[in-house]
Amino acid sequence: MYCRVLACDFDGTGATDGRLAPEVVAALGKARAQGVAALLVTGRVLEDVEALCGDLSIFDAVVAENGAVVCLPQQQRIIQLGEPPSEHFLGELRARGVPFHVGAVIVGSWDRHAAEVLELIRRFAIDGQLIFNREAMMLLPSGINKAIGTSRALEELGRSERNMIAFGDAENDLPLFALSEIGVAARGALPTIAEQADDRLTQPGGAGVAQYIHRLLEQGGTIPSPPRRRLVLGRDLDGEPVSIPGSGINLMITGDPRSGKSWLAGLVAEQLIDQRYRLCVIDPEGDYLSLGERPHVLTFGHDLALPEPVALPRILRSEPVSLVLSLASLSQDAQATYVEAALSELERCCTDTGIPQWILVDEAQYFFHNSFLTNPRFAGTANLLFATYRPSLVSNKVFAAVKGHLITHTTVEEERYFITSLLRSYGPPDIVVSEALRQIELPRAGLLLEDPTYPRWQVFTPGARVTAHAHHARKYADTRLPEDKAFRFLHANGVPAVAHNMMEFHSAIQTATVASLRHHLTRGDFSRWAADVLGDQELARGLHKIERAVVDGAAPDRAEILAHIEDHYRI
Repeated sequence: MYCRVLACDFDGTGATDGRLAPEVVAALGKARAQGVAALLVTGRVLEDVEALCGDLSIFDAVVAENGAVVCLPQQQRIIQLGEPPSEHFLGELRARGVPFHVGAVIVGSWDRHAAEVLELIRRFAIDGQLIFNREAMMLLPSGINKAIGTSRALEELGRSERNMIAFGDAENDLPLFALSEIGVAARGALPTIAEQADDRLTQPGGAGVAQYIHRLLEQGGTIPSPPRRRLVLGRDLDGEPVSIPGSGINLMITGDPRSGKSWLAGLVAEQLIDQRYRLCVIDPEGDYLSLGERPHVLTFGHDLALPEPVALPRILRSEPVSLVLSLASLSQDAQATYVEAALSELERCCTDTGIPQWILVDEAQYFFHNSFLTNPRFAGTANLLFATYRPSLVSNKVFAAVKGHLITHTTVEEERYFITSLLRSYGPPDIVVSEALRQIELPRAGLLLEDPTYPRWQVFTPGARVTAHAHHARKYADTRLPEDKAFRFLHANGVPAVAHNMMEFHSAIQTATVASLRHHLTRGDFSRWAADVLGDQELARGLHKIERAVVDGAAPDRAEILAHIEDHYRI
């Protein structure tokens, strides 16, 4: 997890003797100098905070009244979420002798008066809730809590909760912990709060908060993702869940186009989106457009025009959304140019703000080929997910940055050799590679997590997806085309074979020489015929992947071409 937001409670956490601890002020100042946003999140009314802290400009935002009031000091703005109870209600409290104080929205008292206050809430039909903070009690409009106010502050600041660490000590901090990526309990926090936190401070008061922040900054702002943020991929052979961290890892998904690779990539993407990580998908073939069916996802390059790369950070920061960038309409050269510029903008944005948390690059062999003179720059702030059916063609620098591998079945000989070498180099010492590869026949896949001391290999069945997988099979393959639409193969002996339909094309592929296959693949003839004559854009995209691989130096693979055809047509 890459921290770009620190949210600190006041009483019992960042304060010492009722004042914000000087060491916390210094630590937050150092964090802000490194681009980390600092939030004070408290149940106190804003006037009390100003009196106790003085200059509020030491914070990027102050969330007061337990989330009901958001102050943005640099913008000199105050946002009020909700309205206070009526004067009739407050008058009845006075008549009963119930001590209370009123803010812009909040009504605060003590927990010993809960029964009386609850009775009046019912009598006046107030749409409110009682929230407790040790002995203190707060009446707020229904649905208002520290998480709601903090979410509004993050929207205003263009930051994400998935890059936030929150500090707290009492019951009213639990919604804030649930919202944040990591919740840290103060020394002396209530036992139930400490149990539900992801981490705990070792020193009391502001000294503990300051120590934690300084240690975080020394680590470059990165910290391991907590267990509650793991992504469950499926079940292993014993029925146990198989999972990966929600952040702090780069992944590679490899396997044949029909092996479940795309299913896995979509499954990971869906889980990231559901956990409110912001994801940007580089989609050269238009295979991820169905993700647009999910909430908080925008798709470009199909119904909406592709934005300029320079606009991507603004889109991601202005709304809590993930992006799918379909490049299917661009030429190969235009795709490469767009991706290079897009990744540069996204990595810069992520370094500054933490957004997007994940970048998914499909068909990674297109953009990170081993023969490229330039190699990708990995800032270590974004989490990267690469998908490819030709891992042997991908740059070694990419693999150096990857520590997690999702492996599905492959039939291509040079790729099986590559995966075999990968498992032998980074798998557990006792792994039997031949058995491991045998076990990952469809629908199973394998997970390899690299670790110098404890590498892990798990075979699992992937879980269900919400969005549809982009695959549409054709029913018929024997409709005869006229002579001017037929495909003519170039053979080494100079005598062409002619295919008037997909049945004949499939048969000709089986007998064509390797030289003939290489000739047509390097020219892009197969994908052009599928797209322009058959009107089968999906088959054309699949064949185009093979053509690009051959252009990049891969050997023509007859079985791979046939498998693509059989995946779309009943032969």
